[in-house]
Amino acid sequence: MASPQIKDAPSQIPDGYAIVAVSAEQKSAPLKIGVIVKKQADPVAGHLVMLRDLLDAQVFLGCVTDASGRVQQWVEIWVQSTSGLAGSLPASRETLSNAVLDDRWERLFRAFERLDAATIIRGGWETSHPQPIFLDVVKLEPVHPDWVLCESDSLLTKKGLPPFSTSIHRYLYQKAAGEGSALVPVSAEAPTNDNTKPMTEITGGKKELVPFNAGGGLMLVRTYSPLSYEAFVDFVGGGISEGIAHGKSSLHLRSDAPTGNGEGSLTTDGWLYLGKHGKSGRLLETLHLKLRAMADAVATLRFVVKEHQRPLLNVSSDSFQARLAEGGSGLPTLWTAKIALVDPGDAVELPIEGSDARYFVPGRAAAASIYRPGVASHPIHGRCSVRIRQVLPDVGGATVLEGTFATQERIEAQKNDLVWLRLTLAVGPVNLYARMEAQTALASGEYRFRTVAQRFSPEINNQLKTATGVPIGNTPFEVLSLLSTPVDLYALGVLGVRSLLVNPRTPLPVALDEVLSLARQVATEHDPAVSLGLRIHTIFDRDKRWLESLGPQHLVHEEVSPEDAFDLVPAEVWWDVLAALVRSFPGIGPDSACADFGDAPSGGIHKVFDRLTADLSSLLLRTRSLIVIDWRANREIHSVIRNYLTGLAEGPAGPITGR
Repeated sequence: MASPQIKDAPSQIPDGYAIVAVSAEQKSAPLKIGVIVKKQADPVAGHLVMLRDLLDAQVFLGCVTDASGRVQQWVEIWVQSTSGLAGSLPASRETLSNAVLDDRWERLFRAFERLDAATIIRGGWETSHPQPIFLDVVKLEPVHPDWVLCESDSLLTKKGLPPFSTSIHRYLYQKAAGEGSALVPVSAEAPTNDNTKPMTEITGGKKELVPFNAGGGLMLVRTYSPLSYEAFVDFVGGGISEGIAHGKSSLHLRSDAPTGNGEGSLTTDGWLYLGKHGKSGRLLETLHLKLRAMADAVATLRFVVKEHQRPLLNVSSDSFQARLAEGGSGLPTLWTAKIALVDPGDAVELPIEGSDARYFVPGRAAAASIYRPGVASHPIHGRCSVRIRQVLPDVGGATVLEGTFATQERIEAQKNDLVWLRLTLAVGPVNLYARMEAQTALASGEYRFRTVAQRFSPEINNQLKTATGVPIGNTPFEVLSLLSTPVDLYALGVLGVRSLLVNPRTPLPVALDEVLSLARQVATEHDPAVSLGLRIHTIFDRDKRWLESLGPQHLVHEEVSPEDAFDLVPAEVWWDVLAALVRSFPGIGPDSACADFGDAPSGGIHKVFDRLTADLSSLLLRTRSLIVIDWRANREIHSVIRNYLTGLAEGPAGPITGR
């Protein structure tokens, strides 16, 4: 029996690419971890195949090879990097430091290892900074200069440079030379002075050396699947899988990638339903497999959030990948699929003393995304002029400021929003977190604020009192909305729409708009005595246009009528599928699992996903039990009934939703 073509099985390196080892080969176990490089640099992407560019890491395509050079396993090599911080928002940049970044990295590594230890390949770089790594693309070998990351705050301070632990700047030095070593900056915008040297001090200006981990950042190696989440759900629905984009090139890890309408060799052992019989029952199987993919995505995201106790704030379909296991003869390979989280998010928590709420902000400004609600997509920031009206002592020794700030930016702050202000005083920069107060007598562009109680040193307190009434101009500010895991829940709702309702005839924006319209409709007709599924049923009965826009026929790429689709997918199951999606969108109505995008329980922000988890578990159980039914006979019975009803005068129930 042929093997499914979509499986990420071992293979040879594609033409034009090569492997450069990043781990030493052991005599007792001649396996090595290597990074994939293009011999002739792509004009856009260069030599390395970057899979993802994260806030604090870059992820490259790699592999594990044996002594013969044969690929045993595809891997993704995570390299800690501060280059992504250049695009970070002002408030998050003030919060981050090398100590925070290293702690985030170690927490992520521990979470991934607890989530699925079999996907982690330990190299010793996860919690200990390695030597810098450059790649010689001519000799196809690694270069490890005798330099290391300087983590000594005292040495850096003595050299007149920012300390490691409290800044985001990084420097390399020669440890053996100690205080006599020059320091080479490896982070963007790192300050320089007479004690620093350029990178050519290390590379000698050799153009054949490509930086791979030039900063000696922490590293992480995980197994990699070339099958993206979208490619998997599209393939299940009858779509086509594509290769990995590398600049102007496309890298195919398997030469026998699935093509056509998704049938390929998967007709033999990819599906439970086979042949002509299978086509009639495959719609329900498609629903079940897509629900399983969603449930996996929710579960893995919930686990990482629980471990970190912070949201992601940038979830999308690109945050997940699908992995297929080797199945035995006759076993349906698509049923072995497991969805894994591959992007841990870039959310940063603001350390605000005296505030009961936990405020998270996106680590960097991101382009608008259909997976991200508007409140999380367009943070308001700019510069303003601040006037401190009075300094109030707070109970417990904290300080509260009242004042006014003026800006040309248009601000529409909500009740729980904070404003971050960075005052520049004689003692240095001071970060304030304030709530805007509703005032009607202020001039245009002026806003009254009252800060959250914060503890300052006596010196800073005196400076603040001295600055009372003095306009402080050119002050950076940022409006911080109260955001937490409901933002991720919204993204999962969009992911559900993408999985279940998108095909070549219905793009995601259209499908999402229809679901949000349905959510608003059920909100206006809310009745706590009637289940959400039954209310959706009533809405579909009243207006048959909903059948065309949100029926189960959208599960597959081939054209299926709503009537035929409902012959295969029980209507009551489909109403509950739509109900699960509706509940995922915060703040739309009483049925929403969250009232707004900050509505997460303190100390248990992962519990936001519990209702969606329960809904998907119930639907999986129901659809799995239905799959063993003889759907060919069932379909024929429904067709006879539908043809009979069609011949009768149209009644209020109609031939589908009234059954």
